[in-house]
Amino acid sequence: MRIAIFTDTYRPEINGVVTSIDTYRVELERQGHEVWIFCPRYFGRHDPHPRNVRMPSIPYPFKMMKERRLAWMGPAAILRFGRIKADVIHSQVPGNMGVFALIASAVWRTPHVHTYHTHYMEYTHYMPFPRAFARRTVIWIAQHFCGRCNHVIVPSNGIKDEIQSYGVDAPVTVIPTGIDLQDRETSTPIAALFDRYGLGDPSRLHGKRLLVSVGRLGREKNIRFLIRAASRIRDAGEPFHFFMIGDGPDRREIEEEIRARDLADHVTITGYLERDDVLSFLRVCDLFIFASKTETQGLVLLESLSVGTPVVAISATGVDDLIGDDVGGILTRDDTDEFAATVVHLLRTPRLYRAKRREARGRASLWSVENQARRVIAVYEAAIREMRRHGLPRFRRHHRF
Repeated sequence: MRIAIFTDTYRPEINGVVTSIDTYRVELERQGHEVWIFCPRYFGRHDPHPRNVRMPSIPYPFKMMKERRLAWMGPAAILRFGRIKADVIHSQVPGNMGVFALIASAVWRTPHVHTYHTHYMEYTHYMPFPRAFARRTVIWIAQHFCGRCNHVIVPSNGIKDEIQSYGVDAPVTVIPTGIDLQDRETSTPIAALFDRYGLGDPSRLHGKRLLVSVGRLGREKNIRFLIRAASRIRDAGEPFHFFMIGDGPDRREIEEEIRARDLADHVTITGYLERDDVLSFLRVCDLFIFASKTETQGLVLLESLSVGTPVVAISATGVDDLIGDDVGGILTRDDTDEFAATVVHLLRTPRLYRAKRREARGRASLWSVENQARRVIAVYEAAIREMRRHGLPRFRRHHRF
């Protein structure tokens, strides 16, 4: 099968959508399919991959999302798409490239599958509009974009319920992003990681328990909650060091709060790391801590479980699907004291901690990429059959774009 992926975000950006695209591409090609990616060009960089088609792009117009790109398809890219004769289009973001995916689907009569990765309602604070208008815009886009797709994939039941509450009437299937469980035993030593990223002297970690989080340093990730929790963990007398892996628009404010709470000796913001190095950090740390309430799946939680590192997280949509019944970790309420006390209790209770480590890998194995990729292919095949029988999606009759 020849698959054309349309996305508004791709490398060198680092986020869950990019991880999902790359994870599935590797597995789909391993299973004998051909994957093309139509994506933005970043800063004029050359992309040597023969099946990556880079679009002209400019920075996103919203200041707080300056790392994003606004891309458009030129005539050369349109001709390139026509020549590959794709069996299915798979869009990843309902932005500019998503609109081009809709147009290509209509012009070339190619079935169109969309993955609704992101809980966009939790990102409306980045839009330069009144909040109520921004929320109505999110609902309108979901209705009118997804309603023109042959099929929609979502990573969790919570997001399925959410978009169906907006009035999305396309078929929706829950398929979380899978993870590749192979080659996860190799690891870069922490001393080498410190040297590679200029993080200082690793000997200062001696005798401390290591906590880690991974995510964009933005308001929607609830990072300040983790800083408050770190302050309470310190006050409880637990020797620890907390690595915050990521970067984003709120980094300066977060650094100021770390200093204000006198946590500079306990917290390190690493910035963005290469994916293999993220896995190395996850492997050497004792606990993954997570406070985001805006996840559609929480792929970074799954990465942590896959290397045997337990999780403490706030119970929320997406997260509950992974750590249900406290298997592989512990879920808490949205309460800083409860969260910090749970971290301290887990670190100070060796039998419970060892049990969570054992559970973590078993939990992750349920989300192997091999199984999830087969489910994605089944959706593609269903969309192809639907297109052959009925043409463009029937939902086109009910909406105006």
